[in-house]
Amino acid sequence: MTVRTQINRRTFIHRAGVGLAAAAPLVLPSRVCVAGPEAPSNRFNIALIGCGPRGNDILRAALGSAANLIALCDAEAARIANTRKAVAERTSEAEKARGYEDYRELIDKEQSLDGVLIAIGPWWHAPMSTAFIQSGKHVYCEKPLTRLVSEARALGKLAKESKVTTQMGTQGAAGGSFRRAVEIVQAGLLGQIREMHVWHINELGPKSHARPAGEDPVPAGFNWDLWVGPSPMRPFKKDVYLPGCRRTSWWLDFGAWVLGDFGVHTWQLPIRALKLDYPVRVEHNVPEPVLETYVSNTKVRYEFAARGDLAPVTAWYYDSGNRPPKEATADIEAAYGNLPNVGAMLLGERGTMYIGGWGGGNLIKLKGDERMRGVNDHPAAKDIPQTEPRAPRENHMLEWIEAAQAGKKAYQSFEVAAHSMEVILPAVVSLRMQRPIDWDGVNLKVPGAPEADKFIQADHRKKWLC
Repeated sequence: MTVRTQINRRTFIHRAGVGLAAAAPLVLPSRVCVAGPEAPSNRFNIALIGCGPRGNDILRAALGSAANLIALCDAEAARIANTRKAVAERTSEAEKARGYEDYRELIDKEQSLDGVLIAIGPWWHAPMSTAFIQSGKHVYCEKPLTRLVSEARALGKLAKESKVTTQMGTQGAAGGSFRRAVEIVQAGLLGQIREMHVWHINELGPKSHARPAGEDPVPAGFNWDLWVGPSPMRPFKKDVYLPGCRRTSWWLDFGAWVLGDFGVHTWQLPIRALKLDYPVRVEHNVPEPVLETYVSNTKVRYEFAARGDLAPVTAWYYDSGNRPPKEATADIEAAYGNLPNVGAMLLGERGTMYIGGWGGGNLIKLKGDERMRGVNDHPAAKDIPQTEPRAPRENHMLEWIEAAQAGKKAYQSFEVAAHSMEVILPAVVSLRMQRPIDWDGVNLKVPGAPEADKFIQADHRKKWLC
């Protein structure tokens, strides 16, 4: 958001409220020390955007990392009230946190704000992250970072050029097992890796379908127009688009499918460890015609080119009723007795690695080993040096807050996270085109197919944007 020179409604409200602010508790930015190091004004002042169950979870994590809650924002007033109650046991400041319906008013009025936690739906992640970065606030945004691949490109560029600290909420990346696994792969212990399999075996989803007919009354205190926000407007229908991310994210206008919602966790480690660039080709099974929701089940094949001395990689992603081949998962099935519901396998020349669903609990087996062993325990890995930074207490939220206070980049900064979305999201383009695609990642194009652009480029409604 650029600095506003005109007096708009929100600016007027802000200026008119200055006199009233004298009666409110004084809260200064965290960089200003008042009344000693433990004073509330010396803490990291945050706002939560999106007061649902996930928002409450990450807010508790932030409060446990010495953040200071000053504001809550949601399109539904009742959810703000529920969050105040949910975190009341953590901080006496919960009742003092000011409530906002419109995030733009929050930006205008909360001059002491240091950072925000964004836990609203995926279609809002890029627009809101952009607004808060441009207003100079540190941003922690839940996954998936973006819904569209073009949003990832723009947000990654903005984050790289900004001075704020950003982080995508992929908590497993803070674990020591995650970072040790990256070191082991990059040290070459498994040899060249040309094949990987990523899976999330959830329940078989409904077939792709259109929106239901008709319209239901919008609940009192719920701004449906604002909730839809940058996506195309549609009538409200009870129990169709909400509550819950699993219901919401299935709609193409709102979500990034199981791949973005859950697969994004498991993809983080392979992308880092193998230094994966944009895929050059994506092939997608399409089990039924694609209407307004994602399809019932998915199997995707990605092809990645060689990167320097690293071999080309074929990567498979599976969800719902699809599973990787037995020969690819034999080592982990032998270790656990069955196939974990979520995970990934890297198949190397000299061994294999299992990656846990959220990036932790990682195991390796080298040729000649009788069984898989933890990445921190294998004797062949003991002399591999530590090259990745370690998170304080393996705490994802604390790592972001400490990085922000130190003026540094976080480990899962938007530059890193946006690139991971650029690796993953071409599969959504393939799905929506209902055919395999070649992918020009540099130019964000399907060569020779201008009809793909509408699935790549954002076409946001401007009404609720900064």
